Amino acid sequence: MNIKSIFLVLISLGLCLHAISQTKITGTLIDSTYNRVLESATVSVYEQGKKAVDKVTLTDRYGKFEILGSASGKPLILELSLLGYDKLRIDFQLTANEKKDFGKFNMKQSVNEIEAIEMVPPVRMNGDTIEFNADAFELDSNAVVEDLLNKLPGIVVWGDGAVTYNGRPVPTILVNGKPFFGADMAIALQNIDKKAVNKLQVYDKRSREDKENDPEGKKLEMNVVLKEGKENMIFGNIGGGYGTDERYQSSMNINKSHKKAQTTVAYSGSNINKDLANIDQLLKNTTFKGIGINADFAPDFLRQGILEQHVVGGRYQYDFKGSATPNNQHIATGNITARWNRNNNENESSTILLNPESADRNSRSYSSTSEQDWRVQNGSFNYQHTDFTYNQGKRNSMYSGNVWMENSKNDNRNSSLTTYNYLNNQSSNNLNNTDETWRKGLNFNGSIQLEAKPNYMINGKSQLSFMDHMRVHLQVDGNFNNERADSYKLGDYVNFTDSSLDKKSERRYNNEQSNQYFNGNLLIRHKTFGIRNRINFNTREENSLVNDLVGTTLLQNNSLSHDSRFRQTQYEPSLEFYKTLKNKYLNGRYYYNLNLETSIGTRFFRNKNISTLDYRNLAQRFNSVLGSLALNYSYSKMGKFYSSHNLRYNYNEEYANLQQLRPIYDDINPGYRFYGAINPIKATGVHYISYNGYYNQERQHALSLNYNIGYRLYKNGLTDSLVYAENEQQNYTVQVPNDMYVLTFTTYLSKPFFIKKGQTLTLNMSVNGNWGNKYQFVDGHMQEMINRRIGSNMSTYYTILNKFQVGWKNDLNFYKRHDKLATDAKNDYSSSTWNSGLAMAYQVTKRWTVNTSVDNRSNFSKFQDNHAVIWNANTTYRMLKGNNLELKFEALDLLRQNKGFYFNDGVTEFTTGYRNILTQYYMISLSYMPRKFGK
Repeated sequence: MNIKSIFLVLISLGLCLHAISQTKITGTLIDSTYNRVLESATVSVYEQGKKAVDKVTLTDRYGKFEILGSASGKPLILELSLLGYDKLRIDFQLTANEKKDFGKFNMKQSVNEIEAIEMVPPVRMNGDTIEFNADAFELDSNAVVEDLLNKLPGIVVWGDGAVTYNGRPVPTILVNGKPFFGADMAIALQNIDKKAVNKLQVYDKRSREDKENDPEGKKLEMNVVLKEGKENMIFGNIGGGYGTDERYQSSMNINKSHKKAQTTVAYSGSNINKDLANIDQLLKNTTFKGIGINADFAPDFLRQGILEQHVVGGRYQYDFKGSATPNNQHIATGNITARWNRNNNENESSTILLNPESADRNSRSYSSTSEQDWRVQNGSFNYQHTDFTYNQGKRNSMYSGNVWMENSKNDNRNSSLTTYNYLNNQSSNNLNNTDETWRKGLNFNGSIQLEAKPNYMINGKSQLSFMDHMRVHLQVDGNFNNERADSYKLGDYVNFTDSSLDKKSERRYNNEQSNQYFNGNLLIRHKTFGIRNRINFNTREENSLVNDLVGTTLLQNNSLSHDSRFRQTQYEPSLEFYKTLKNKYLNGRYYYNLNLETSIGTRFFRNKNISTLDYRNLAQRFNSVLGSLALNYSYSKMGKFYSSHNLRYNYNEEYANLQQLRPIYDDINPGYRFYGAINPIKATGVHYISYNGYYNQERQHALSLNYNIGYRLYKNGLTDSLVYAENEQQNYTVQVPNDMYVLTFTTYLSKPFFIKKGQTLTLNMSVNGNWGNKYQFVDGHMQEMINRRIGSNMSTYYTILNKFQVGWKNDLNFYKRHDKLATDAKNDYSSSTWNSGLAMAYQVTKRWTVNTSVDNRSNFSKFQDNHAVIWNANTTYRMLKGNNLELKFEALDLLRQNKGFYFNDGVTEFTTGYRNILTQYYMISLSYMPRKFGK
């Protein structure tokens, strides 16, 4: 069965499962006095004799409700409530698969306001915020917030961990109005005890002005409001494991918070290719609930080499207000980490030239071994002050700043052998390198955002002045870096056809470099126009001393030793114009908006390099006229779908950099030389046209579609010119007068399916690709390569709530190149890759879980095919009353098929090779998860 057939079968299965019959109840709520529909009323279904709600929803803009999957054959209660109205309760019972329409309910307004003050309903509208009452939903005693989300109407927790509400993504989750121990929402969803939660809020986090300009362009956020005193908490994970082949892992994170502060202390150590990017990643992958089949901090069987790593760090977050709300925050956060990496790599490869002059002499081979020790200390500080509360006469504002600091030392020992078997070059070069690099750096960014004052009208006339309508956005970023590198290289070059060219080298390098970078972007905007100023400064100073050992004497190498100073300035002023061409908002029915955006500006580009190497003295000056034009159209049908379309044209210019123009040549590798540009280089003009958009249904199990098409045309583009000279492969940068183009496209589709109570199927699919031409020269002959790439990704997850989850992922990629100007097909080439993975998690009991995954890797090319299957499995058992002691046994690469094969398909050559990688081992580990919510 081919991939297309598998995909069609999967889609058909999903649609069939979606079509499985289930119970459904519907109805409409009407104000009995004024005969108008009642929007956002709470509709709840209870089993008789139970306090916890079974199903709940809100009425839509037309007063209608629909509830799927209520229990059949059991006595039920339908409860209708809305603030200011008498509550209605109706007893009913459903047969299997029954569709019951209750018709219209006439709701009477409450006569006595005191009688209207009752317990908070399971779900309600509070202004423009949707609130879910956590205590209305019955869950297991060890349930967390994610378990609660699976009970809430409109909310879908996808198989990959994403969250949506009525089809709209909810990318961020706050706790008591502030970030919760980092940016990953799994840290909150899979750790916080459900019993600690008072309510959950879902709202549009945009500023007031953005909501007015685009009522349906909502950007949702969720806020978890804890019960009084529950913000005083401690949770974490402490564990370690040991396995065969002396494999080990250990980790620890302890997290403590109170009303104003959050503190984290963390550690991770292993020798199983687990590369920790930051503390957030550790917390996400060691949650109380467990990450399931979506772990991204696991042994990496595809990574080159064997990584041994130790990371220790901490984080502190302070809320100056102590009572932050989502639209009013004043928070500072500090992070510090210390990392030690040791990586051992082995690599063997063979490269074939795709346009050989000789069929039997067109390849080179490469082998290397290396050991790297990297020690780095990082520190960061973040400050954010946001005030988006509505206050007449006051601007909404946001101020933020970030600072990162780094201090590192890198030791690298490498030995390599390159053997050339070309028609004009038959030689080998053996290099042994020892490098030490010290680096210190400071990076920063900041932003200031001041919105226009809230508009108000008197007698139909705005009361704001010209300045009151102004908006100011300022963004800055930059860095200061210093680096010192000492290297020692031994080179042994052997020419197999002319021994007089044999060369032994012993060379020492001492290099010091300092870099400064600054970038600023200031926009001052009125309602219909804006003035933008971008400025960029970049400086680099370099002092390089290179000595050769000749006999017993160190002699300075004047071809490589140099002092250089580089300066680059770029200033870009522009005018922007905004015009609403058409706009209509009919509350409860539809909304559409068509607007035009255009900009015109200029760029003044200057750079200069001053060097003791004469050929590196260079100055460039470019003055460019830039522009853009865009049409934006959005259309929403209330309660049904929302969509957006954008058509944009942009013109830009690109400039060659110093390395492309005047590279430094190190003759320790005589078989290859990059000469840079021989002729003057003009600016490259880039015309870009794009069309992108999205379509999203507005319901719980919603279809979402995103797409993008782009066409980029290069005028006077840069390319490579290769010359296979006698005993040397030469490379030049040249400018092509012929147009070069690339067409790109991307589309993404997602859809969750509700099967029946507690069972869901989620589908994600994307297709992307590019098609373009690339001119190049080989031995003076021009080639026009037509390159085509297409890739697709499909993932689907089937979940039985808190019991079973299976996920299937597929990545397909195809590449094809064709020499349009050639008379034969010797330069034509094609390759493809297919990576497929099946993962399963099964909770046998509340304490015992079994996980397994099978990954298939296949590479197909004109020259070589490779296949490997990696099968991993583990089982965990939870102990103690709170299920917070976990014993885990893992068996990895059970089939011993993991191979380090790879290939690279370049424009002029094809490389295939093998690297050392992680292979089969077994491990047993134990983890303890401390948990306490409240004093």
